[in-house]
Amino acid sequence: MLWKRTVEKVKQEISKSPYHFMLLASVLFGIGLLVFRIIHTGTWLRATLTWNLFLAYIPFAITSWMEKRPQLMENRYGWYACFIVWLLFIPNAPYIVTDLFHLFDGGVPVWYDLFLIFSFAWNGMVLGYLSIRSMEHMWRNRHSSWPAWLFTLPVMFLCSLGVYIGRYLRYNSWDVIRDPFSLLGEVKNIFLYPVEHRSAWAFICCMSVFLCLMYPMVVVSRSEGSRRGA
Repeated sequence: MLWKRTVEKVKQEISKSPYHFMLLASVLFGIGLLVFRIIHTGTWLRATLTWNLFLAYIPFAITSWMEKRPQLMENRYGWYACFIVWLLFIPNAPYIVTDLFHLFDGGVPVWYDLFLIFSFAWNGMVLGYLSIRSMEHMWRNRHSSWPAWLFTLPVMFLCSLGVYIGRYLRYNSWDVIRDPFSLLGEVKNIFLYPVEHRSAWAFICCMSVFLCLMYPMVVVSRSEGSRRGA
């Protein structure tokens, strides 16, 4: 009897939010691959993927928290404080894609690491896109005259810039507080000397286009899933 009630409860939860259920299943799949790799190789080589996924989850948690507090919209300073914190962490979502650079580090077949890393990267991207979509809606509620692209495109550019800063300059979100002057100095040079940093701009532009092209696909699939669930 308890088992039947549990199964029915799970079915109800899935019907309410099938998209979130599939996301959870995808995350568990990636974690399962990682656990098996650690046991098989006896090393913790890919364990940092869990930390990167946690960092990707932070902006999703922030927007989820904000959506549950509509009174926050009336507090301009509080809302923008949350937005700034969100903006600092959102590049961590697409950052996991660059972990594919380590695909050939060894220990297991290349195909296994491909599924493992891409699984974490995909989950990070989805969490990021869902968070961006939520923040886009909240932003437009505050600035109704703004077209959606005027919010989304700058965010995608800042995400790409943040990924470059994290992957190549080796800074992270915490360095905004811990070492802001060095970080700002590095970013300033990218903008002041674009020719000398043309490889950086090539990466940032390609990443921006990639994020923009993927974004509507994830958002539309989520919207369709939500309508089916309704």
